[in-house]
Amino acid sequence: MTGYERFGELAVDKVKPLIKKGMHQKELEQAVSDSIEGITRTPKPLDLPEEEAFYRDIFWHFVEINKSLETLEHIPVFINSFRRPKAYWEASITATIYLRYHIEHYLQENYILLVRVRAFMNWLSRGFKKEGRTQESLFVSKWKKYFENVMNNLTLVRGYHVHQARYDDNVLNVSTLFEIASSADDKEMKAVATLSYKRAKKEWSKIIKKNNQALKESLDAIFEVLIPIVFPSAEE
Repeated sequence: MTGYERFGELAVDKVKPLIKKGMHQKELEQAVSDSIEGITRTPKPLDLPEEEAFYRDIFWHFVEINKSLETLEHIPVFINSFRRPKAYWEASITATIYLRYHIEHYLQENYILLVRVRAFMNWLSRGFKKEGRTQESLFVSKWKKYFENVMNNLTLVRGYHVHQARYDDNVLNVSTLFEIASSADDKEMKAVATLSYKRAKKEWSKIIKKNNQALKESLDAIFEVLIPIVFPSAEE
């Protein structure tokens, strides 16, 4: 089990009793039923002791970070699974348009992950500082900077960076050009368009998978070192 997975497991263990604490059995059954049926209700606010409130917030920060990480891991699957159903034909969604959409989604989700990790680490660092745990506060801030450096070093094709303000890709542009120029009765141009699209898809799949692996390794390192100071009882 990785440090990231272990941290998540410990957070879940801490929050399980809190979920049940605010509900009677009938309310718990209703919550399960609502979840299955897709019904959203505003939960009753819980007046929690300081330690329990701390672990509740730890859990929700982790959930938000994990949602971004899962989205990033799903994007290569979508990129490599293009099928053109009737709805795509009707909306003129071509293979290259589909690819560009998921690449833009990938860039956006990288930024969302950075914001969520930064928010979590800032919140944790401030909390430790408020408690007079100066060393732990500085320790968290150091690891936040480490993650920011990892994100800054995630490169895209030909030297562009994930957080560059304006990003454009020649391979995608060429694929779009050939796709527009091709027609059903122009087999030669259509073949070039297909090859161009496949080149763009292969290149981006490779880049995204490589960057995702770097992100997972960095998050594993961060959450591994946070376990002893966030869940001290787990180390006993």
